[in-house]
Amino acid sequence: MLLLEKFRDDIPFFCEQAFGSTLNPKQIEFVEAYQSNTQITFRGGIGFGKTFSMAVLIFWGLVCHNDVQVTIFGPSEDQIKAGIWKEVSNLYAKLPPYLKEEFELTATRVYRRAQPTAAFCEWRLANKDNVETARGIHQINNFVFVDEATGVPDQVFAELQNIFTDPNPKLCIISNPSRTSGFFFDTWEHPDISSVWTKVHGKLTDNPGITSDRLKSITASFGGVGSNEYRVKVLGEFPLEDEDGVIPRDIVVEAIDRKVIPIPGFPVIWGFDPSGTGKDRSVLVKRRDNLMMGDPILYGNMDPEQLAARIREEYDRTPAKDRPAEICIDALGVGHGIAGLLRVMGLPVKDVVVSNKARDPDRYYSFRDELWFKGKEWFQTGNVSIPNNPALISELCLPKYEFVGAKHKVQSKKEIRKEGRKSPDIADAFLLTFASDAKNQHFGKYAWNKPIAVNRSWNLI
Repeated sequence: MLLLEKFRDDIPFFCEQAFGSTLNPKQIEFVEAYQSNTQITFRGGIGFGKTFSMAVLIFWGLVCHNDVQVTIFGPSEDQIKAGIWKEVSNLYAKLPPYLKEEFELTATRVYRRAQPTAAFCEWRLANKDNVETARGIHQINNFVFVDEATGVPDQVFAELQNIFTDPNPKLCIISNPSRTSGFFFDTWEHPDISSVWTKVHGKLTDNPGITSDRLKSITASFGGVGSNEYRVKVLGEFPLEDEDGVIPRDIVVEAIDRKVIPIPGFPVIWGFDPSGTGKDRSVLVKRRDNLMMGDPILYGNMDPEQLAARIREEYDRTPAKDRPAEICIDALGVGHGIAGLLRVMGLPVKDVVVSNKARDPDRYYSFRDELWFKGKEWFQTGNVSIPNNPALISELCLPKYEFVGAKHKVQSKKEIRKEGRKSPDIADAFLLTFASDAKNQHFGKYAWNKPIAVNRSWNLI
């Protein structure tokens, strides 16, 4: 019993006695962070033993606790088997006889022979096709690991919040920081989410055995110190941008609260992305040339008449010099009716059908795709400013794109929601401002060169 108490209190000692291995300083930082906290996020490069550390923690949980369930989640069976479960199998083989005889190892589980349902570890897949595997996990000591967390849908993490109703829960998520979106990224960068997570950051050079020659060779193989692959796999840092993201995160971040002067005489444009009754938010964004004017305005669950009334109220209380020359509204679905109501009220409305043919049909699959890349060009000029609004920033960097033939096609809202992310309504409202063809917009630096034809056939005035 005294040895067991020593194991429970001192994980590096447990590792030495159980497996004959000495943890390096970064591994010790990791296991001690896990021991003392309930939510741990570990981002790291390659080659310093984070998978080994995780396997040590799995056996520490099984040896040192009763009424314990350890669950490992990962995005694919091949990844789990070749990674963490291979390490668990290796450590099982190294256990001293007095511990090894207590446990049984199978292809998917390791469990205490005397208590097969009350002290065990098992792995489960966690991807968009089987989110339900994260439900209903409860035990007094409820320890959950999510490996390769950047590949796990956000819905899984939402389901795993249920473990925190148990007496002693732990949720530990581990990954190479390969994406600048998703829940794993949020545990490091989101101002609200990240505050409750204990963070451990590791890099290749945390391995004491890495020589300068070996580091030089690895650096070259990853494209040099300036490449994203080097940042992710050697430094354990998030990439400057997702390789397949539309708008790079670094140019968005650089625009936060930048001091700019809009071109005199350039009109104000509003973008309004409405949602239907029963959905969570409609969004209004204001832009004048190179300046987004304040935070996005979010409206809750309202019917079309209420939303139209709110937009009219916002228009009426806006000083005349800051009123919009055009209000660009996503006119698909509920937006069609709202645009008509606002037009009857005398507001300068423009219907924007984002599914229509692009202005440059040789390059873009639809008008929505073109607006996203118009927004990217806006940020790339450098002399632009947006407010420090975390939701806006996250959404602008969220969608990916692909080529359909020779045309750019941006990830749809439906596809984004399937990944467990919120629909980028704020970003879409902002990008609608680039659809304006206000008469004097040609004075602006970020204007279309010619008007875009829109359907005004049902003007009710």
